[in-house]
Amino acid sequence: MIPAHSLKSIKERAKNCLLRPYITHQRVPVADDSFQFMTSLDMRRPVKYQTVEIREERQSKLIGILFCHPKSPLGKAEIVDHLDYFHERSGDMVDFFCVGFGAYWPSESYPDKTAVTKINDTEWFFSSKAYNEVRREIEAETSWEHSGETELVLLSARRTPDNSAELDFSTAIVCKLEQMGKDKAFTSVRAFFESIFKFAEKHSGADPVWVLSDKKGVETGGNFLKEFVLSLLPKNLSESCKQAEHFVVRDIS
Repeated sequence: MIPAHSLKSIKERAKNCLLRPYITHQRVPVADDSFQFMTSLDMRRPVKYQTVEIREERQSKLIGILFCHPKSPLGKAEIVDHLDYFHERSGDMVDFFCVGFGAYWPSESYPDKTAVTKINDTEWFFSSKAYNEVRREIEAETSWEHSGETELVLLSARRTPDNSAELDFSTAIVCKLEQMGKDKAFTSVRAFFESIFKFAEKHSGADPVWVLSDKKGVETGGNFLKEFVLSLLPKNLSESCKQAEHFVVRDIS
């Protein structure tokens, strides 16, 4: 979970995340120099392994832009009080940018700010002014319009040749969480977020397979993120939700 008080801050944090290497750990066999001539007995000796760290340049990453007012019923009941857990659970696999939220704000910044929660013992604030600034910036840069309810925009951040970051709105998926809850598309927002975290863990990488699928999906009309979220829904809802207003997959760039 990352504070987001401007579109510039979202892009800058996405850039910093992409510049950090993607790290994995693998077990590899260790060369044994204790003998020079291998015999049939030597071949039956157990192979020694060691764990090595693999670092790769990260090319893309799944991010979510979360529009959640802390005073909304859904925000109070299922999101704000759980931000500390979401922060730990999401790890390095996926970043959720919490619009209007911030930490370490100077006293003169956003006079309307109010303390709403703590993450890692750090106080987080919310500012309606900051929230609306980000809303206006994204609406000005895309064709998306905020519904006024709690929304999660899922998309990918991509690394550019100049080591900056671009937000790919061409395969974005907009989830209107209140409406999805009313339609029983999920049992709770917490369960929905957990599915996203597991998805990111499974498909993570320096350049995840779902990114390549989405590049092709722009041409074929398919979308890996869309198919993933549809797979989470009850079967009787998946078909109707493909066209539902609260479940939009489209180019909003």
